[in-house]
Amino acid sequence: MTTTAHASFSPVHPSHPDHGAEPTRATRHLCTGVHIDESFRNLVLKEVCTAFTRRTAPSYGFDLVPVMRHAWLALHLSTLSRLVLIAALITPHLWGLTVTTLLIIGGYVLLVLLERAWRISKNLAQPEEPLLTKKRRKKPRPRLPSRADWKHGKESRRLKNTGLFILVLALSMAVLALSHPVQGTLALHLGCAVAGVTAIIGGLRQVCINHIHKAPELRPQRLTHREKAVDEQQKHPCVVYRRPAHKKNDEDEEQGMFSFFGEESPFLGAGELIHQWNPPMSIQLLRKGSNDKPLHEREHRRPPFAPHELVDHLRAAVTELRDDEENVRLPVQVRDRVYIADSDVSADRSILEKSVNPAALRGLIDQQDSTHHHFLEVCVPGAGGELVATVLLQIRVRGRTLSLVFAACVLTRTPDDFRKVDEYGQHGKRAVLGAAWRDLFRLPRQIRSMGRIVHYPLHLAKTFFDLVDRALVLRGRDLTLVPRRNIGIGSRISVRQEQAEDWGKVQFDKSTLLGHIKNVELRLLKATSDFLSSRGVDTSAFEDRALQIVNSGIVNMGGTNDFINTTFGDQAHQQTQNHPSQSSTPGGSQNGKAA
Repeated sequence: MTTTAHASFSPVHPSHPDHGAEPTRATRHLCTGVHIDESFRNLVLKEVCTAFTRRTAPSYGFDLVPVMRHAWLALHLSTLSRLVLIAALITPHLWGLTVTTLLIIGGYVLLVLLERAWRISKNLAQPEEPLLTKKRRKKPRPRLPSRADWKHGKESRRLKNTGLFILVLALSMAVLALSHPVQGTLALHLGCAVAGVTAIIGGLRQVCINHIHKAPELRPQRLTHREKAVDEQQKHPCVVYRRPAHKKNDEDEEQGMFSFFGEESPFLGAGELIHQWNPPMSIQLLRKGSNDKPLHEREHRRPPFAPHELVDHLRAAVTELRDDEENVRLPVQVRDRVYIADSDVSADRSILEKSVNPAALRGLIDQQDSTHHHFLEVCVPGAGGELVATVLLQIRVRGRTLSLVFAACVLTRTPDDFRKVDEYGQHGKRAVLGAAWRDLFRLPRQIRSMGRIVHYPLHLAKTFFDLVDRALVLRGRDLTLVPRRNIGIGSRISVRQEQAEDWGKVQFDKSTLLGHIKNVELRLLKATSDFLSSRGVDTSAFEDRALQIVNSGIVNMGGTNDFINTTFGDQAHQQTQNHPSQSSTPGGSQNGKAA
């Protein structure tokens, strides 16, 4: 493709809210999650905020910019809490107050031991087996000690030893404080200050969560350079994916269910791949009413349409679903999506620029090279972005044949802890007081995790060096737009997809998502049939394939189900014969999950 054809693109129908728009529920919940879940916060900081050399995965149903801003805020709050703990420990030592330092250390150890004793006693209080009622209670029979009894005895000994350590430590601290009352009083004041600051920080964290829940707008007024880059990348129609690492035959692991797109889905950010036409649908471009003629007279030697014309027709047909009445309207979001591997985009990255060139997009659809894979993407968000069904359709015309590649992905709900702020009593003044008390009881966890404070200067150092590099070398440009040796820019993970509920555990939401996918699938099939018929193409083969897809009750994930030597009905006779393995057709009975 020429340089002009590699001009960059922007979404035809952008789905991300602009500045001033109401944030989705998924955005609010993810912003809350970085304050609640430290592992999720570290994931956002590592894979988004400080991943300057990698492209950000596209965002479906949420905005990543406010999540980044709250991830930094949550990091500052947790670091402040740990700094107070370290300061209370180091300051007396610098002033030569040895007894105060020993009392602070003893207090920290005492809190950790108390938490350990509480956890052990909680495990011992849980019954191993459900209790029987009086009517069903049987006389215990003599038996040998079981593994559960041995484990129970071991836990009891651990609880006794921990209690003994607590008693010895408390008595030692009391003797030390009484022998040095001035330093003991100072240690008590420092402990109270640590507890007070911890409670205040917990309250501030809940204030931030309350703001997330009620604020009409979450996007910052002014974006940093990194936030601007992430904002452009999450909206960009071009997705740079990473090909799986090459493996030799002797290193291949045992593969399970066959998928047309491989073990790792290239549709990063769209969620779990649950439905596909495997193999893709291929229809010969034959003329109407020419069944009795030879092939060279029946087929269109020159395609009666360009692939981008079919894409435009399907885009218009699906977009009409947004114009229905409110109670039956399907809020589809249609855009063009281009997938390209990071190794293919390393030499020429002009496709990642900002300018829009619709002519280059049409040329990319018609040219159909092996590096730029165009898909018409239909996204159906629901429940405020908590549920997202995404349908992707690729259209190719080659060898007098129309090929359709279909895939469907789903994003399920975020974790329950992220959504508790929507419940009654989880936001407001009482929630602030509850968060302060909760952080006080979690003080032993903060003590045990004081070593994690080293991540804070590392994140700041990455940001500083990025600013220096951007100012001196790149002159404000995005790092992913500048070729660098041995640095791939492909997206690795999607923070939203990592937090989505497992598809196998979804209950009623599964019928909603599958219904959206089926509705879009039916409309795409019917619109394609009408378009082919209007261009003089025989659609009989297409209608047969489409009927198999419509009647399919299996989520098509590859493989085949062979029913051999099976009889149905009354007085049916079984005939034993060998059936050769047949290739599966799109929408036929294939190995997968039941829809």
